[in-house]
This record gives sequence, structure tokens and C-alpha cells, in this order.
Amino acid sequence: MSSAAPATGQPSTRERLAEMLAQANQAGQPVVVRGAATKLDWGAAAANDTAQLSTGGLARLSEHNAGDLTAIAEPGLPLATAQSAFSEAGQMLALDPPLGSERAATLGGIVASGDSGPLRHRYGSARDLVIGITVALADGTIAKSGGRVIKNVAGYDLAKLFAGSFGTLGAIVELCVRLHPLPPERVTALAVSDDTEAIATAASVLAHAPLELESLDVGLVADGRAAVLARLAG
Repeated sequence: MSSAAPATGQPSTRERLAEMLAQANQAGQPVVVRGAATKLDWGAAAANDTAQLSTGGLARLSEHNAGDLTAIAEPGLPLATAQSAFSEAGQMLALDPPLGSERAATLGGIVASGDSGPLRHRYGSARDLVIGITVALADGTIAKSGGRVIKNVAGYDLAKLFAGSFGTLGAIVELCVRLHPLPPERVTALAVSDDTEAIATAASVLAHAPLELESLDVGLVADGRAAVLARLAG
């Protein structure tokens, strides 16, 4: 294997991505692995000589096991594209983070950044929905953890370590995720008030009520008033 540092590129296989990471490691060159670049401004700024490896060439939905409510996908697959495929079977990946202006945010980027949205209230975060992961480490090693079934106890849960690590531990090259049925109906309720304590109380009551809450969010709106937003599904 050559020790020459890789140029910015878009490998089309996990093996090539791992090889490029190893080359950069040997050359002492920093590398950023990126998806759609919707979160490149998160965290510390990269050094000027940083190489960027795009996962755009690893964007396939490898398997969708509708009967098991699981799917296997590559990291560069946009979440919006995956959701469209899952919805045909009446299913969804219960993640709804901001997708960027062109709805381009990728599965790998969402997991690596630990991003989430209101659905986290009911279904958990990205780290709770990943049941298997394959990663490329800095030395070129390809490591795998977890499995393809929801109830899996095989080895250390590497997925929870890599979720939210921003690629500092290695590059995600494949994900196995847990899916959920699409609710037949959704209802969203919004309350806005100048009384912040009343809004906080309302949110607490909703959170502990015997309701099928899919999401619950509290915050301030543009005019300084408080708001609570609740979405019910069933």
C-alpha cells in the first residue's frame, strides 16, 4: 500500500475508503469524512490541509427487510431517499433532524453527528435506532459490530460509541437500522402564551399523560412568547 496522502475524493467501495484513510494516517494528514456537508460547520474548524472524503459514492440501500422492520444502508444515502423507500412498505426510520436546504442530509452524517428531531421523544435518538454498524478505522481496518436483528447481544455495541463521535473514531461505511410502522394518522397541536410557567406546566402534563405522543417540544417563538407543540400518532 502506498503511503502517499489521498487527495479529496469520493470512494465507491468501503475498501477504497479504508485504504484512503490508511494512506492519510501514514502521511500524517488530517481527514474529514463527509456526507452532504450539511453539518461541516459543527465542531472545530478543520485544518487548511485537511482532505475530504465524501461518502457520496456509498449511497445504496442494500437491504430492506420489511418483515423484520430492519434495513441495511450505506452512509451516503440521503435520509429523504431512504424514507421514500420505507414508506412504500408502510414503514419509516424514526429520525427527523433538519435535512438542509435541499433535504440532502445523509444517514451516515446524521448518526455520526448524533443529530435528531422531535421524534426522539417517542423513538429515541439515532444511537437507539442503529442495531449494527460497520466502520473503517484510521489504520484501514474494517470493523463490524451488532447484527441484523433488533434483539442482538453479539459483542460490544460499537454503534453507540460511533454515534455522535463526528467521525473522530473512524468512518461509518454501513448501517443496519431499526424501522417502525408509519402511523395511519397524525395530529399536531400548538399552544402559545405569554405565560411561560403555564406552557411549562402544559408540557409536563402532556409528557405524563396516557397519550400516544410522537413528539413534544417547548420553546420561545419570535415575539418572545412561549410555545408547546405536541404531535400524536395512532
